[in-house]
Amino acid sequence: MSGTLTLAQLPRVADLLIDREGTVRYLVEGGTSAKGQPLLRLSLTADLAVACQRCLEALPMHLDVTRDLVLAASVSDLDPLEDEDDDMDVITGTAQLDLYDLVEQEILLSVPIAPRHPDAACSTQSQEPKMGEAASPFSALAALKRQPK
Repeated sequence: MSGTLTLAQLPRVADLLIDREGTVRYLVEGGTSAKGQPLLRLSLTADLAVACQRCLEALPMHLDVTRDLVLAASVSDLDPLEDEDDDMDVITGTAQLDLYDLVEQEILLSVPIAPRHPDAACSTQSQEPKMGEAASPFSALAALKRQPK
C-alpha cells in the first residue's frame, strides 16, 4: 500500500512545524521477520520545516525513513527481539491498524527533540560575540563599582 498524506492531516506533527504545507509519501509492505513473525515495513519521505530551538527560524529537514514493525498477537508478546536490529520494533497487531497514526508516530520519532541549525548557519550566531571577544557580563558591574560616588 502506498500513498501521500498532507502534513495538515497529521495534527501532532503539524504542531512541530513552522510551515504546515507539504506532503508525506509512504509505502507499507507486508512480510516476515527472520524469526518468521509477521511484520510491516514502513517507508516514508517528507520535507518538513521545523523551528530551530536556538533562533526559532525555519529549519528545513528531509526525512527518509524505513522501519520494520513486527506484529505481536498481544501485549504480553511485546518482549524486545534480542536478535533483531535497531530499525525493528514490535507493535500489537489488531484487525485494523490506523495507517495515519503509524506514519505520524514514525515522523515524531524521527524529528530531533531540539532541532537546531548547524552552529555557523544559525541566525543567532551572527549576533553573539565569539569566544574571547566579549567582556564578561559582570564587567559592567565592575565598571559601576569603580565609578566615584
